[in-house]
Amino acid sequence: MLDSEETDNSMRETENSRRGPIYRARRALIVGCGETGAALATRLSDSGNIIKVLDLDPASFELLPPRRIETTRIVPVVGDGTREGDLRRASAHEVDVMIATTGTSPINILASQIGLHIIRVPKVLCLIEEEPIMEIYRSLGIHVISRLHLTVGTLFEETMS
Repeated sequence: MLDSEETDNSMRETENSRRGPIYRARRALIVGCGETGAALATRLSDSGNIIKVLDLDPASFELLPPRRIETTRIVPVVGDGTREGDLRRASAHEVDVMIATTGTSPINILASQIGLHIIRVPKVLCLIEEEPIMEIYRSLGIHVISRLHLTVGTLFEETMS
């Protein structure tokens, strides 16, 4: 009988490992609705998350899937990610995570600082272009992610697989 229990447990563990990690649903705010922000919003909403996307240009929201907007899985908000009032209007004070993905590192950094230090978002991620300044921003408590590092890492993994 013990062997059958061990087999059942082993089968469950194998099945669970194929599914991948289980994530809890989060409320997220993405600052910047370019290709990166729109793709991230779509992928996060696929996982059951409620996403708000803040951008100055209303036309940028055309990159978002219309059905997700209709069902309010993704909520577009027109505004400036470097203004506290606009971040609050996009519910930054209610989210679990804020991700700054505009194409401009200084804007991402400023939005991240406001989110982290003024609004007190629990987790703030900031996409930047400049590798040499990453440690400066990390010392300010901002979780910075280098676009170059991500690209090189992905290309390396694909090359080696």
